[in-house]
Amino acid sequence: MIDMITGQGSLSSPGLYWFFAKKDMDVVKRQMVSRKFQQKIVASVVCRCCWGAPQVLYCRPFYKKTPFPTSFWLTCPYLVAKCGELESQHGVSRLEEYLQKNVSLRRWISYHIQHINVRLALLSSSEKRYFQKRRPELWRAITQGGVGGIQNKNSFTVKCLHLHVASWLALGTHPAEEWFRQHIEMTDCKTPNDYSCIARGGVLDVEGTF
Repeated sequence: MIDMITGQGSLSSPGLYWFFAKKDMDVVKRQMVSRKFQQKIVASVVCRCCWGAPQVLYCRPFYKKTPFPTSFWLTCPYLVAKCGELESQHGVSRLEEYLQKNVSLRRWISYHIQHINVRLALLSSSEKRYFQKRRPELWRAITQGGVGGIQNKNSFTVKCLHLHVASWLALGTHPAEEWFRQHIEMTDCKTPNDYSCIARGGVLDVEGTF
């Protein structure tokens, strides 16, 4: 696995993501201090902010033999807060309305299928055979759920904005990309000193910093 991707959202191979280094873990622990987080689910960092801190993590499809359908986990405290702010202003229903009016159902289903493929990319051929033959219920769980594991892919249902912002940044595309660009004008904070990414002492020691 190489250290860095060639560009944000380059999902040609999970191997082109950033390696999840110890210094990334230190930053993520600070970012996730008020939320439940398990280091073992993390496969790599898929997106970083302009300051070099992890924004989105690429997660493994299983945790303790239980399906974990959230392939892309938003950790950036600035974006998490922004999503929360939008959700408090009926952002989920507004996004669903936008999708219904502007996105074809075929494209929406295709986006969900893309997430299934992303999930399966972390399983080896032998693991896929094992789940298909020995654990069919788990195989169905990871191959039928779309973004965030949502089962009904035939309707414009959005679980939460955090999931979709993470997917947009990770993949570099989203059926509602125009909506996100309109409502989230900046995907990077003006200064990391205002958020938990910075360690005590004001040093952000992660990949990509200058």
